Amino acid sequence: MPNRSHIDWRSLWDRTRKRARKTVEWCERHEGTGSWVGAVGAVVAIFVTFGLARCEYMRTVDAENSRVNGMLALVGRSAAEFDPLVQEYIRLVRSHDPAAKDFYNRHLNDIRAHHMYDLVNMSITAWPTVEAYDAFKSYWFPANNLLTSSSDVSKPDPEPLIKAYEGKLEKLNKALDASRR
Repeated sequence: MPNRSHIDWRSLWDRTRKRARKTVEWCERHEGTGSWVGAVGAVVAIFVTFGLARCEYMRTVDAENSRVNGMLALVGRSAAEFDPLVQEYIRLVRSHDPAAKDFYNRHLNDIRAHHMYDLVNMSITAWPTVEAYDAFKSYWFPANNLLTSSSDVSKPDPEPLIKAYEGKLEKLNKALDASRR
């Protein structure tokens, strides 16, 4: 049985050298071949450069999309965590529970409210999209007006504020979904 792990390097080298010599001789017999090889090399270099630039561009686009989607998820999560606070106040108001009085002041230090305060105070240029900013403000102002009415004894009927608030979270979520990349 022959030893298959043995490679005859000398004959392999000789065959490779002969093929290389024949290729060089063919190129020498055909004038202009070097020019064509150079032209093809230049075209290949252009496409390789374009491919590398495109890959880098797509990497930065993907990074920006991830940042935008992360910010939109944060806004959605903050609003979803804050909304039960508003719903609790609405429940207390509608049941005429005395705990509704000063509800806002008792929840000023609630972490859910602080997340919303942080988002409210962000500059419009820091938001991922203008649409998300607008939808958030459209949610926040009615919610905040409703909650702050718990401290205002001059507003005896909060129902108009509740009506102004209803449906705003759904609109915010739709706007955030539409802004995702």
